[in-house]
Amino acid sequence: MWLTLDKQSPLSLNRQISSQIRTFILRGDLPAGHLLPSTRQLGKELDVARSTVLEAYDQLLAEGYLESRSGSGTRVAQGIRPQPRLTGGSAAMLPMAPLIEGCDPPELVNFQSGIPALEQFPAGEWGKLYRQCCESLPASALRYCSPAGVDELREAISGWLLRMRGLRADPGQIMITTGATQGLRLVARLLNRPKALALVEDPVHRGLVEVIARAGYEVKGIAADAQGMDADQLHNLSEDCASRCAFIYVTPSHQYPTGGILSAPRRQTLVNFAHARGCMLVEDDYDGEFRFEGTPVSAMRELAPEKVIYIGSFSKILAPALRIGFAVVPAALIPRWIEEKQFTDVHTDALTQRALASFISSGTLERHIWKMCKLYKRKRQYLLQCLRERFGGCFSASGQAAGLHMVAEFPEIKFTEAMLASMRAHGVRAVPVEHHSLCRDGTHAHQLILGYAHLSEQAMERGVDALHAALRS
Repeated sequence: MWLTLDKQSPLSLNRQISSQIRTFILRGDLPAGHLLPSTRQLGKELDVARSTVLEAYDQLLAEGYLESRSGSGTRVAQGIRPQPRLTGGSAAMLPMAPLIEGCDPPELVNFQSGIPALEQFPAGEWGKLYRQCCESLPASALRYCSPAGVDELREAISGWLLRMRGLRADPGQIMITTGATQGLRLVARLLNRPKALALVEDPVHRGLVEVIARAGYEVKGIAADAQGMDADQLHNLSEDCASRCAFIYVTPSHQYPTGGILSAPRRQTLVNFAHARGCMLVEDDYDGEFRFEGTPVSAMRELAPEKVIYIGSFSKILAPALRIGFAVVPAALIPRWIEEKQFTDVHTDALTQRALASFISSGTLERHIWKMCKLYKRKRQYLLQCLRERFGGCFSASGQAAGLHMVAEFPEIKFTEAMLASMRAHGVRAVPVEHHSLCRDGTHAHQLILGYAHLSEQAMERGVDALHAALRS
């Protein structure tokens, strides 16, 4: 049994074991009647005390997930109905890593991806505009607003998308969400149907896959490489899978986590598949504003506005705490979208929407983006320099042309749990690409995701030094 334990986690080891076994059972990876390893055997495999495993088993026995009979060992209990599975090949799915991790020791360098340089948030300008909005608003503006969002913000985003991404979007088709995660959740709810299937890139952001699965979908992975999702694999889908596909989730401008850019032929293949099968394409442009090489990548929505739902947010641009996102929705879906949003949370914080509208209209957002592009480019170059100084030609980097992270590949190193524990012991933390793989076939076992936007040059240097020491040991 492949379990992943984090001895630095605030969650006890026996709780980690019981939680992961429970997830295996609920997803159907451990069927009813399956014999679990003995507590002694599993303790040796995980390098923990037998009593720790015994406590985990006892917890699952008490909850009814396991049953134990004298002479027949501990088995998965009968009568548990598996939840929708995440599939990406023949290998079993592993439990998802926690979305919110515990606090790291202050001396540990965490190359976590997706975190902007929060100390650069323009707090003064934001506070000034927010106060002006609050002081100038009539009392009527404090009522409930439209589930679609405040008109001023929808219009501001429309103009901003045209200037920054060359994307034409009618303000009436822009729906404001409480972050991109809610946007994807609404998409999944609207497009759901009996036995619905969603196709996603593999590897993929595991948290977003969980959002889709929790909406009742079966999720199947399609391999991604340097050119994004391998759309030719769509031709190899069974008729059953193709007919059940409700939507395809892609990150075409900067694939997460590999950093690939979806090529034009593959974009056309995806659009043709969507037309032929009556499904939708969900385009997540999570950090397309930050590009350091070449010209900005065009949005896939331009190829088929009626078949693509474009999702974006301001979490990477400004700060995750704002919880403001948006979706550009085909006209046919707008009435149902507004209704679904209405009964989800009525509307997103209207005061923050109005402040953000002023922030965009005043040009402050674009100035902030250009400033951050320069900063992130310098950080990217410094991290590459540190890696080259420590590892020479023993590594390669990819995905660093855009976004807030890059992928470093070390062909001679496999990032096992033991290796990750050694890294943490040396003072550095990073997530392997393989942890975001659905099939876990080892294709990405030599790759690390290195997020750098939130780190200082000194922290990056310390982190690379610690990584070098850990890999040498």
